[in-house]
Amino acid sequence: MRRWDNRGFTLLEVMVAMAILAFLMSAISATQGSSLLQGARVYNLSTATQLLDTVILDIEEEYRLEGFPENSLEDRDCDLPDGFDKFTCSYDLVGLTMEAENINMMGSSATENVTQSPIMSALCGGAMGEGGPSSDPLSALGQSGMDTAALGALAALLDPEFAQLCGINLGKMCMNIPLIASFIPTIIEQAAQSTRKLRVRIAWDERGQANKTLEIETYITAVPEAEEENQPI
Repeated sequence: MRRWDNRGFTLLEVMVAMAILAFLMSAISATQGSSLLQGARVYNLSTATQLLDTVILDIEEEYRLEGFPENSLEDRDCDLPDGFDKFTCSYDLVGLTMEAENINMMGSSATENVTQSPIMSALCGGAMGEGGPSSDPLSALGQSGMDTAALGALAALLDPEFAQLCGINLGKMCMNIPLIASFIPTIIEQAAQSTRKLRVRIAWDERGQANKTLEIETYITAVPEAEEENQPI
C-alpha cells in the first residue's frame, strides 16, 4: 500500500516562491507602467502637434485681417480650445530686418538672373531683349535645353498664331522686361514688410517630470488692404 507524504512546505521553500512571485509581479508592473507612460507621451506629443496647427491658423487669420504691429512681439500668450488645460501656449512674432544694401543686392541678383537667363535669350533674342523677339519661341526654348513639356498649358501661349489670337505681343513683353526687373527691389521690400517670422510653443507637464515643449517656426504674410478689396459687397 502506497503512503502519501503529508509533509508541508518548508519556510525556505515558501520564501523562495514568494521571491520569484514578487520578481515576476515587479517585472509585469514595470512593463505595464512603462507602456502607460510611453502611451501618455505619444498622446501628449500628438495633441501638442494638432494644437500647434490650430494656433498657427488662428494667429495667421487674425493678422491677415488686422495687419501686423510695427514692433516685434515676444512671449505672447495664445488661446487654446477648451479641454486642454494641461497645455500652455505662447508665441513670438518677429519682423524681418532688411537693410537697403541687402535689398539692392538681392534685386540686382534677381534682375541679372532674369535678364541674362537662357530662357530670356531664347524668347527675346538675347539679354534684355536687344536682339528682338524670336519668331518661334517654342523651338528656341527647345534649343536652349529647356523641356517645353514642363510649360504645360502655357506652351500654347508661345505659339505665334495662338499668341496673336490672345492679344499677346511678345515684342512688347521683351521691351518691358528691363522696366519690370527694375521693380524687383521694391517688390522685395514690400514682401519683407508684409512677412513676419512666427514661433509658436506648446508646453505641458508630463506626469510630474520636467515640462516638455514643442516649438515650431514658420513665416506668415498679411496684406490687409488686399483683403479689404476682396471682401464681398
